[in-house]
Amino acid sequence: MIYPQPELSIIMSVYNDSKYLGSAIDSILNQSYTDFEFIIINDGSTDDSLAVINRYASRDNRIKSIDQENIGLTRSLNKGIIMSTGRYIARMDSDDISNPERLKIQVQFLKNNTDYALVGTNVVKIDTDGRDISINRTKYHHKAIIATLKNRNCFVHGSVVINKSLLDGELRYDEKFRYAQDYKLWTEIASKYKVANLKNALYKLRIHEKSISFKNVEQQCVFAGIVAYEFETGIKVRDGNFDLDSNKHLRRKIGLILLMNFKPELAKRYFSVFSIFYYLSILSKYINFRKIRRIFK
Repeated sequence: MIYPQPELSIIMSVYNDSKYLGSAIDSILNQSYTDFEFIIINDGSTDDSLAVINRYASRDNRIKSIDQENIGLTRSLNKGIIMSTGRYIARMDSDDISNPERLKIQVQFLKNNTDYALVGTNVVKIDTDGRDISINRTKYHHKAIIATLKNRNCFVHGSVVINKSLLDGELRYDEKFRYAQDYKLWTEIASKYKVANLKNALYKLRIHEKSISFKNVEQQCVFAGIVAYEFETGIKVRDGNFDLDSNKHLRRKIGLILLMNFKPELAKRYFSVFSIFYYLSILSKYINFRKIRRIFK
């Protein structure tokens, strides 16, 4: 039997997330919007992730299960994009949860706003048991997002839906970026097309020690600083090879992103001793950095 081409392709890359994977997959299969293919790539997991994926795939023919040796998130997502057949592409992370109306609302937004290439959503942060921690309010309109992207990422990666047909072959993650690959892609899209975040909190972002945001924080922030620097200045940092000592602007970008991620001891190394942020980093024991972050939002 030949099935019609789905309108939406959902891409999920999985690495050792069997604990939360079932909840993530259920949240997609239970969407009110149903015209999709669900591409799930097992990126060399050593736990039971593949068994979980295959169990769901055996029950729902919208799931395309791919098993491969570990090649990393960036390359896996590009592989998923190449495989995708939908007009739109949605991302979903393997430890998060989508609201049942999420895809319906986002796809409808892109249909109603054909000059927009990307739409994310507001998100609720949850703990390991799925309990709400806080609402992660962000920038919603194109102009505010453009201004914000010069300093930090304001899209939650797993929450986005992209108009693949509008991008006409331009949709690809930069494989030189092991981290902040999503931030890099968003800046490339936003430099040519309109983008938005919805105020609706349609995505639940799970916070736990194994999540990417808790690992290799300094490397993540270095890559994010490069993205912010390139987007603001238009100057490319060639192939990730750069002299941080001679580029004070880039160092400041990295330091500020570390501060916004509550890592003042790491941030201090990137600021000049004449910078106010150097002393804010030193005074970290007496400062509520979560309040400082609100200034940058």
